[in-house]
Amino acid sequence: MNLTEMNDRSNRFQRQGFIILMICSAIMLGIGLHMFVNNYSSTSIVTPRYHSPTEQTITWHAPIFGSVLLLILALFIKLDKPKLPKMDLNEKRKFVYDQIADFLQEKDFGKRGYNFFKKSGMVGCCISIHNDKSNDSGQIRFTLNLGIFTDRLWLEHKDLKKTGVVPKFPKVSDCVVSERIGNLLTTKDDKRYYIASDTNVMKLLNEIECDITEYALPFFTRYNGESEIVPNQFVYLKGCKQ
Repeated sequence: MNLTEMNDRSNRFQRQGFIILMICSAIMLGIGLHMFVNNYSSTSIVTPRYHSPTEQTITWHAPIFGSVLLLILALFIKLDKPKLPKMDLNEKRKFVYDQIADFLQEKDFGKRGYNFFKKSGMVGCCISIHNDKSNDSGQIRFTLNLGIFTDRLWLEHKDLKKTGVVPKFPKVSDCVVSERIGNLLTTKDDKRYYIASDTNVMKLLNEIECDITEYALPFFTRYNGESEIVPNQFVYLKGCKQ
């Protein structure tokens, strides 16, 4: 389960708990007001196991007090937000990368390191998390590279040593069609994602998952067969470690 789904489930349970408590609070308040308006008290005989029977009377104060307690509890649940444990920069990076991996694996991508591959008929889809080489100690920058892979086109364009052996788990650098996530956005920016000490990783992950869903996955659907693939040259990937 990815982070977005976990947040949605947590928020759903939170909303359900809030609604149930508010309904119970309203019922208790209604009972209390009814008892107050009609000057009504509830009297019962309580028979303890080891003591003599005693008479107990419940006035309108009890349900009103219970209603207030339920209301306070409902507001506490409403305002309480789940918090992640405190993490340093590298822990945040690992957490974000692992959550991206979980999200892609749920989309049927295989995983090796931070490279992901899914075969669909004759066409393979590749995604990699690409770190900036210029990362400094106070900030981590990365982007997502995408690629389209086929056995035939790899043998024609990428098998420079003429081995005739197709990669079993291709990377983006093995693809003849390559693109960066930023070039698929409406702004056409070479988009970078940033992780710093003050980064809200949940917000960042929501942004990344949204970009993958709205731009990366539709990019892959453009290529349903080898006839639709025209090899390109993606200069960003040359010499880059995947």
